[in-house]
Amino acid sequence: MSAEMNKATKVGIISCSGEEIPEGTISRSAVRRVLESLRPHDAVTLCLPLFLAGNEGERNFARTHPTITIDGCDKQCARWGTEKHGGPVARALVVSEILGTEAAGCSRSLRGRGQADETAVAAVADRIAAEVDALMSEGVKPQMAEDPEADVCACMKPAPTGSVCVRGKQVEINALPMVFAKLASDGMRAEDSNASALLETVKMFHYIAPEDESDYRDALLAAYQAFVGG
Repeated sequence: MSAEMNKATKVGIISCSGEEIPEGTISRSAVRRVLESLRPHDAVTLCLPLFLAGNEGERNFARTHPTITIDGCDKQCARWGTEKHGGPVARALVVSEILGTEAAGCSRSLRGRGQADETAVAAVADRIAAEVDALMSEGVKPQMAEDPEADVCACMKPAPTGSVCVRGKQVEINALPMVFAKLASDGMRAEDSNASALLETVKMFHYIAPEDESDYRDALLAAYQAFVGG
């Protein structure tokens, strides 16, 4: 048997980026637990914002390795985004289906976590770990002889957040600096004509209520102008 066939497969995990419901925060916390303690040698995580923004390293990994998506709700944004740009996922988990009503007492913010949150995160993390084990036991092999760690976002650590000022209030957006960097490298100019495209890109991974879109559009353009100018 060749060395390539003996090479252990890594399972990719893509977590929900939603922040408007507790299940989104639970999904990200559960993925971190799997990566840091439950299955650190068997799984890596892909950064959903970079994936949706067009990072080819993220997308290529999803095309050539078994991938699990963890969505907070039945909209399954992570799953559909992954399948649109990378191909069918191996497993699609939904936190609201795993927990049912058990997430009712959980917090949307990590700062407000209590025992209910810890219990919920543990349950979802155990389910993810079980799915990783199942995929590993199936012996799914990469289709390309590439290093599984190559050009994969290091999301075992939290993605850097960025903030924008919306109606006088600072709002944190996960992975915003990386998304700005990707758009800048693609040649998007920081001008009014691109404000709507910038808004639509950020909406793919950060919830923005329809009535707030105009304010976010202005705030994101100002932040992007500062980023490009800096």
